[in-house]
Amino acid sequence: MLIEMHAHTSRHSSCSLLDPAVLVKNIIKKGLQGLVITEHHYLWPDDELNELRVLSEAPEYFVLLSAQEVETDFGHIVVFGAGKTIAEKTALSKLREDFPEAAMVWMHPFRNDAKPNKEKLLCGFLDAIEIFNGNQTLMENYNGLKSWHKHRYTAVSGSDSHSDKMIGIFPTHFDHLVFSIDQLVGEIRNGRCRPFLKEIPKSGSNIVVNEISFGTKGEDETRNRIILKKVTERKKWVRVCESARIVKTLYSKGFNNNVFRVPDVLVIDEEEKLVIEEGQRGRSLFELLLHVKPLTGKKYFRMAARWLAKLHLMNISIENKDETFKRENKRFTSYRKAFKKSHSPFLSAASDLISFIEEKERKIFDSKEIPFVLNHGDYHPKNIIIGQDHMQDISTLFISVIDFDNSLPFPKSFDVGYFLAQFKNQFLHNPFIGNTYTDDVFLAAYIEAITKKQKLEDDFMEFVDFFKLRANMSVAAHLIKVGKGTDPQMKDIIDNSKKIADKICLNI
Repeated sequence: MLIEMHAHTSRHSSCSLLDPAVLVKNIIKKGLQGLVITEHHYLWPDDELNELRVLSEAPEYFVLLSAQEVETDFGHIVVFGAGKTIAEKTALSKLREDFPEAAMVWMHPFRNDAKPNKEKLLCGFLDAIEIFNGNQTLMENYNGLKSWHKHRYTAVSGSDSHSDKMIGIFPTHFDHLVFSIDQLVGEIRNGRCRPFLKEIPKSGSNIVVNEISFGTKGEDETRNRIILKKVTERKKWVRVCESARIVKTLYSKGFNNNVFRVPDVLVIDEEEKLVIEEGQRGRSLFELLLHVKPLTGKKYFRMAARWLAKLHLMNISIENKDETFKRENKRFTSYRKAFKKSHSPFLSAASDLISFIEEKERKIFDSKEIPFVLNHGDYHPKNIIIGQDHMQDISTLFISVIDFDNSLPFPKSFDVGYFLAQFKNQFLHNPFIGNTYTDDVFLAAYIEAITKKQKLEDDFMEFVDFFKLRANMSVAAHLIKVGKGTDPQMKDIIDNSKKIADKICLNI
């Protein structure tokens, strides 16, 4: 059961602009099942609540209750179940003495970047802590989440609504149905409630990624979502930080609320080694192509090509070519080690292919004639998100791209070849996908978008093939890493790579 636990109205809180009936109607519209009005030092009596229920046309199932926010020597405390209005500036100890059966919740304790200690958070006079609050910043709410996980007290969340923009942002989830203030008090005091969120941890190398969704779905069936990237190693942090700054630059230069997007980077915290970015609603291109009809799928496929063209046309520089070349050499060394350490039967063939790629890349980097632009560096269907701002309105369709940790300057052909190779390998066991979404479809959309603004190099397609080969070695190393170094897919990759290498000239 979802209940809004913290809301103020213009009728009895001078700080609020919310008409009571508007508040109730919007809470119901949000999909919540209950509301506790928490005015400052005022307790709505039952007859006033009943009048509001009629005025707002609340359905019979909707729970409408009242509590009050009290200013104390400890902080702002919402008292649930006091039974009468409480005077201002009452000591917390006095509150507990006067209302021993009530539930007392410390509101917005992380506001103004406060970080209350364990002693205060576990104070015996309190029954719960509000960790999410609509008037705390994103970082302050994150501090609340960390604190809750660390100390494991009973926690709630509240929107602290004062205007129509704040309604129902942070409801509290109750494990059992409640229909009265006494039942609500019992659930809080027994710890049978918690903030309404979904937290999905995802670990990587020296980085922990949490995807957090909170609040209820709005009219467009979407939910607020953020991605937290917590880095534990300094070198990795430098790269993640650089990635976040690239995304911020792209967002500011047009990849925001249009058809072509990147996530909005909300926080880059050097001290915490933490990046928080907007979560992207929608599903990956990889998932969608497995379920949609080809006509729709090809539309998404072409959008992915046009998004890439837009990136390449921006001509953004992020680091010099020498640094990129060093990174490439490290990758090639790691690829060789992977084949050698695993005693791969393809070691000899893979070594020859890697040497071939190294030699050609050295010439590419030495050339002064080949233009370099910002590349995504890991452009493939699982990093491409297709969504709609409004689920019932196809005109709000958009494409967003995530995971810029491998961004690097390269010829445009790098991302194109990488995408086509990754696409082939990700759908290797689904021939229908491979036969439907061919290289030609992607390339035609990409080339059309690019050539509207600038001329492509004459040997562009040969470079695309070369970078397919480069991507194949990345896929092969990954297969070894996950224990699939002798799978049939590995043989296909090596055989395909040999064919590519045999036909490449690249007169650099």
